[in-house]
Amino acid sequence: MRRLTVLLAAILLAGGCSTYREVPRSTLTPDLALGKVRVATLDGYEYKFLRAQVVPDTLFGFYEVTEERVGPKKEVWYEEALRRQGIPLSGVARVELIRKDPVRTVLYGASIGAAGYFLVNLVDESARKPKRPGGSGKPPIEP
Repeated sequence: MRRLTVLLAAILLAGGCSTYREVPRSTLTPDLALGKVRVATLDGYEYKFLRAQVVPDTLFGFYEVTEERVGPKKEVWYEEALRRQGIPLSGVARVELIRKDPVRTVLYGASIGAAGYFLVNLVDESARKPKRPGGSGKPPIEP
């Protein structure tokens, strides 16, 4: 029972629910800076950016990539680099802010916890029931 409780607590703490709130098109004015956004284009593409900035005719989104570097002595290391993607405002279908939703996380966690508690009790109850002997009650005959 203790292991299950620890496992459920770890899942609840590690996970988190997010919600998407659409930014009205009228607020996409120059010099607007947004954090953590999802951008959908009219072409059907979808981008997730760490932050975005709007200039007069373009939305610039910034995302992180991991680059492999090789030194002169063949040593290898990895660096995080920030990249920029420009999207014309005329091609943007919608911009949505990504926000953590702690209430939804707690509700999902409580539901998972209740389901786990129910299943553990169901298994414990079935293990406690006495087993009825079947057949004649005689031991099987060995050949």
